[in-house]
Amino acid sequence: MSRVAGILLAAGGSTRFGRSKQLLDWGGKPLVAHVADVALAAGLDPVVVVLGCEAEAVRAALADRPVRTAMNWRWEEGMSTSVRAGLAVLPLDVEAAVFLQCDQPLVGPDLVRRLVARWEETGAPIAHPVCEGRRATPVLFARSLFPELARVTGDQGGRALIGRHPTATVEVDDPDLLADVDTPEEYERLIELQDAESRVPAQTLLPRLRYLIVDMDGVLWRGDRPAPGLQDFFAFLRERDVRFVLATNNASKRPDQYAEKLARFGVEVPMDCILTSAQATAAYLAEREPEGTPVHVIGGEGLRAALTEQGFVLTEKGARYVVVGWDPDLTWRKLARATLLIRKGAGFIGTNPDRTFPSEEGLVPGNGAQLAALEAATDVPPVVIGKPEPWLYREAMRRMGATVEATGVVGDRLDTDILGGVRLGLATILVLSGITTEEDLAGSPFRPDLVCADIGELVRIWSTI
Repeated sequence: MSRVAGILLAAGGSTRFGRSKQLLDWGGKPLVAHVADVALAAGLDPVVVVLGCEAEAVRAALADRPVRTAMNWRWEEGMSTSVRAGLAVLPLDVEAAVFLQCDQPLVGPDLVRRLVARWEETGAPIAHPVCEGRRATPVLFARSLFPELARVTGDQGGRALIGRHPTATVEVDDPDLLADVDTPEEYERLIELQDAESRVPAQTLLPRLRYLIVDMDGVLWRGDRPAPGLQDFFAFLRERDVRFVLATNNASKRPDQYAEKLARFGVEVPMDCILTSAQATAAYLAEREPEGTPVHVIGGEGLRAALTEQGFVLTEKGARYVVVGWDPDLTWRKLARATLLIRKGAGFIGTNPDRTFPSEEGLVPGNGAQLAALEAATDVPPVVIGKPEPWLYREAMRRMGATVEATGVVGDRLDTDILGGVRLGLATILVLSGITTEEDLAGSPFRPDLVCADIGELVRIWSTI
């Protein structure tokens, strides 16, 4: 996958509003924070916010979001100075950058993803939206144009390059999606429009779903207790001919162990409808390496079985990859062996990024903590397969023959289940029967399409449509 950064131009002032537009309220948070969340949800990496006017207030508005900031002391000289400031802090391996403006609040993650996809599809050095024959922002520029962008002066920004180079376009039907907050009147109009659109009823969402990717723990059960309405949920899906894959970030168990647990709850599920991050990891490697490739494993039985079934050879020495899943018996010696292999050039793969694991005593270190220890020891970041990264979702969709437009995600965690679905443009349904609380939801930088108390309520709503 290409590494595409986001550069959020948030340095300008605004005399019409009496303060920087980027600090205006949008859905309970500052506009700059909203646009940063759009960039993060679209999967841009890194996201750079260029500061200028009221820099400290804007920086504070970003709170603890995982973004980088760049200070533009010359912001009054025009947009080009902010463009240069943003480009200057990009990592060398970034292949393109999407420039976003703080005053386009209705631009969403889907449009940003479409720009990136169009650039990857065409190879054009510039990609931008077009509405009613007029070009608009945000705009993507490939790395090959960064030097030319950095030489632009005044207030032109990237406009100076469009027309000199081939461009790829993305058609946008609704001009309001690209509207600017230029005046207080336009700001109020867009707020009213957003409020109306945010109340999209379940009647619009649910009928188009023919495929579901469903999390298990916190959704179908909690511990050893089945969720209320569990049997009705599966009966409803079969009645409506909605295909499903039960997908979990847990790599320690085998699929048959999950099938047995569901059977104890009175639900029979075929094995190919259960997908663990261990299986998704094995499928990811199988697409890239032949059978017999030596792999070193930290993790449990589920991960070892998934890799063995794909024909990989588990080894202590000479491994081409180090694959790490949650290991409750982790030792310093295991970390040392994996560190030495990675430092010798072995690929570093993590089944999932979950930093904590829910035990009977409370939250304890999860696989993400193990990956962090190895990254600190090797200076090598892992390729992570589980949610919210795309690989597990894509494997689930491959199994079902699903399309993006007809697929939904049902989960209880905002930072994995829902975020991954948002990034891929899937419909997202959050249930409050697991990890996420209403307080978590209120403070979230992104929102699911539908929120239900549990799968029982989801079935009751869906049944009426």
